Amino acid sequence: MNQQRSRRFRASQEAKEKEEARQENLVLWEQMGQTVTDEMRNKKSWDSNAITPGTPFMDLLAASLRYWVAKKLNTDPGWKQVRYVFDLFHLLQLTYVF
Repeated sequence: MNQQRSRRFRASQEAKEKEEARQENLVLWEQMGQTVTDEMRNKKSWDSNAITPGTPFMDLLAASLRYWVAKKLNTDPGWKQVRYVFDLFHLLQLTYVF
């Protein structure tokens, strides 16, 4: 558990440093006469900590997977023999029923 916590802290720290470097690069671009758009200035970086059970990202991913599997079960004949189960952590497991 401590290893995972320290890994997340380190990733968060590295993301902060990367964002600071990106902001410095944008200033350099402007000084060189390059055009920096609002889209470039306001771009948010991806937070890998979002890939954790209980986060909004994982809730959306789980809902999307449930929708996709339900659609496949109802429309794809190759999926008629498939049974799926979501575990408590919203991980998809597909098994064939024989």
